[in-house]
Amino acid sequence: MLTLGKIDHIHIRVTDVPKALKWYQRVLAMAPDPRYKHMREGPHGAVMLVNANGAVRLAVSLAVNEDKSGNVSHQGAIAFVVGGQDFLEWIDQLAGERVTNSEGQTIARDSVRDHRFFCSLSFVDPFGNPFEIVSYDHTWLVGKLKLNGQLE
Repeated sequence: MLTLGKIDHIHIRVTDVPKALKWYQRVLAMAPDPRYKHMREGPHGAVMLVNANGAVRLAVSLAVNEDKSGNVSHQGAIAFVVGGQDFLEWIDQLAGERVTNSEGQTIARDSVRDHRFFCSLSFVDPFGNPFEIVSYDHTWLVGKLKLNGQLE
């Protein structure tokens, strides 16, 4: 039976990233994790913050949409971590259940994103709540999934 590992990180969507980073650093004593520096550029645009002992991570990125009152309408996500073999099994489980991503596409092996040292799979529940499964068995998964090295 498939199980989820611990929570790897939580995505936080904000309307002002520099302001948010200052707040999270000042109030929660979280600092940018240099291992995730490459994720700041490109479509993902996330800054990964980590607490002093590395037990808590937040991925802070710009909110995709706002309504007229300035409320963020694109939610953050909760990311769970699993091993490489479980990651492959989760892909098949989600595909078999016809689970979709936020664009309405059914999850499949080509839904996996390569983030240089980990892989991720994003999906939504029937209510639109976003989730992600990640694995740090990157090298093994790149070989198994024949990822083309296109980074997200």
